[in-house]
Amino acid sequence: MEKQRSIWWKIPGVVIWMTAAGLAAVNFTSGAGLAAALVGVFAAFYLSDRMHALPVRLSRLWAICLAGLGIVSVFGSILRSSEGAARVLGSAGVYGITEMALWLALPVALLTPLLVSAGRYSTFLSIEAAVLVGIFASVFAAHREGSLHRPYFITDWLLEHNYDPLPFFLAAGAGLGVMLIVWLLSRRSAKQTLLDPLILMAMIVALFLFLPDGKIRQLNAWAASGNGDEKKQSEKKKGGGGGQGGKKEQEKQQNGGKNQDPDPTNSSGGKSFPVAVVNLHDDYNPPYGMFYFRQDALSTWNGKRLVRDNSQKLDTDIGVPFPAEAIDIPMRDRADTEKQPDGKRLAHRMKTTVALMTPHSRPFALIDAARYEPSPNPDPKRFERAYKTESIVLDTDFNDLLQRPVGSEKWTPEVWQHYTQVPDDPRYRKIADEARQLLPPHLRGMVLAQALAIKFWLDKNTTYDLGVPRPNDESDPVAGFLFGDRRGYCVHLAHSAAYLFRTMGVPSRVSVGYAVDARQRGSGSAVLIRNGDAHAWPEIYVKGLGWVVLDITPEKVATPPQQEKADPELQKMLGEMARQTPGSPKEENPPAGDGDVRKAFLETLQALGKMLLPVALITLVAMYLMKLWRRFEPRFCDESRLPVSTYRATLDRLADLGLQRGFGASREHFAEAVALRAPEFQQLTQLHMQNSLGAGRAVPTRTAYLELNRAVSRKIADGVPLWRRLAGALHPLSWWKVS
Repeated sequence: MEKQRSIWWKIPGVVIWMTAAGLAAVNFTSGAGLAAALVGVFAAFYLSDRMHALPVRLSRLWAICLAGLGIVSVFGSILRSSEGAARVLGSAGVYGITEMALWLALPVALLTPLLVSAGRYSTFLSIEAAVLVGIFASVFAAHREGSLHRPYFITDWLLEHNYDPLPFFLAAGAGLGVMLIVWLLSRRSAKQTLLDPLILMAMIVALFLFLPDGKIRQLNAWAASGNGDEKKQSEKKKGGGGGQGGKKEQEKQQNGGKNQDPDPTNSSGGKSFPVAVVNLHDDYNPPYGMFYFRQDALSTWNGKRLVRDNSQKLDTDIGVPFPAEAIDIPMRDRADTEKQPDGKRLAHRMKTTVALMTPHSRPFALIDAARYEPSPNPDPKRFERAYKTESIVLDTDFNDLLQRPVGSEKWTPEVWQHYTQVPDDPRYRKIADEARQLLPPHLRGMVLAQALAIKFWLDKNTTYDLGVPRPNDESDPVAGFLFGDRRGYCVHLAHSAAYLFRTMGVPSRVSVGYAVDARQRGSGSAVLIRNGDAHAWPEIYVKGLGWVVLDITPEKVATPPQQEKADPELQKMLGEMARQTPGSPKEENPPAGDGDVRKAFLETLQALGKMLLPVALITLVAMYLMKLWRRFEPRFCDESRLPVSTYRATLDRLADLGLQRGFGASREHFAEAVALRAPEFQQLTQLHMQNSLGAGRAVPTRTAYLELNRAVSRKIADGVPLWRRLAGALHPLSWWKVS
């Protein structure tokens, strides 16, 4: 019995390790190798169970297993490189044999000694748990960090059938977590009970069913971006934390840390994850090679640095709230969208739909935003909110604008001063004059040509480096960069350019948002925006056009891009999700729960709940009918069945009164125990045994059998309290274990 019990307790471990081995092998081997890995896990459990009782040294066991794994690997390499084996078995046969051998040997060689070690030393239980967690975490890490279509072998099927993968992963994680805890606890405690694991399972299932997955996605995004403690420690190490970065940190703290607005100063923070997807309504390739999405602008010189214009009278194109109705952006100048005399068009109107995947304090839009409109959320489980924008985008290159003046004739002197005020430091003028001298003489009088010369000077004389300290609260955060080693990132470059532009009399500001390489879009209409796309860039005000980007791209790069290229499949998938609307036509055969496994599960529970009462009543009636049948069968059954039916009816009556034959006890021993209170039961037992052995019936009449039954019941009931007799009579399953 104990051995059978221990085998049952090994089942969770076998299931967990088979799952882990399958997940680890599925992306690296063929179907034959995957099957071999599963067989290897089963073999490892069998071998470890055999070795527990053997006096084998762990060091020797580990050495033998690892040596065996090495021999199999070498054998596989030799077999694959053998031309003779390829001729006899074929290339596919050689590959299949070597894969099966390797993936069979891996779990046998590694898991067998680990299980044996964990059975002797509790430290190895922690190692075993860490290995399992590492395998599961590595498989689902990409999905957790925003790649919603990974792992492919699971999500491909789910997405094809319009199911949201996250609830499935939560359910799988809950189930595996329960089995892992049961498996580990069963090996540490001699007292093994299913009550605690069942309670734990109920708690995890309840959490899975009722915790909103939208909150889980926010936690995933927060974890992927790095928690606040890590950022604070990074700031302390770099000696910063003030400046614009410090201001953004204060804003995040004020709103509870929920909003994840673009933060260019967070250059070294956590991992990349999607924050939004933008669907372009028309085909468009920006002339500067980047899609710029502006959310904020810094234009006010406060004596130390550039900050946001809190008066909301000048930078009227930023600070717009999320639209509840259409909002037109007031601008003093708009690019002409009509064709020019030379047949070229300066700009055109472009509509987009933005679907946010993380909370933001304000909307952002493709520059230059002219209108915001509300839009229904295409999928509240996936997106935070959605809105539409209309922007006036340039179609012409900056070189075609060189002869245009800057600023606006409508500006007052105060507005001109606002956009051209700079630190009182002659070194800015010196660098600006140095850059202007690089222009040909006929271009030096053109203001935009001077601005372009400053851009080229910064491109050539600065180094892009993410490892420099963040801007702090010193009097001039740009001076340390521009008049020092000139190593910095977009925040340093954008502010330096704005200061130099202003020194030349060119109205400028620094905008903050996201910048995405236009090549990332490919041939589709969706543009995926990730947290690593946060950027700051300088803009100048061109008459008749408004704010125009003149970004700095250093020729020297000390720190390569830390963000991987966007996954085109993920970008396409999210774009298609964002294009759906709540009114989109449904499929002819929609998935249960509209693709939400938790909703489908709850709907199933509700349907079962409606059926539960009638099913329970029918089951209860059936149990009572069975009980009555067994109790009264001796009154009308065939005489040949009287020994069996009477003996069983008497046992049922004894069970109602709390007397049952224990496991392993013989009928004779039970009869002797009951005979102390009702001697007739021993006689009834002997009649039953004689009939079973073919000795015939000693008492041929039905009346005699019924009298024995009544005598036993009456004498036993005399010593039982009334409540116990009533409880036994009402118990519908008191006969269940009678034998």
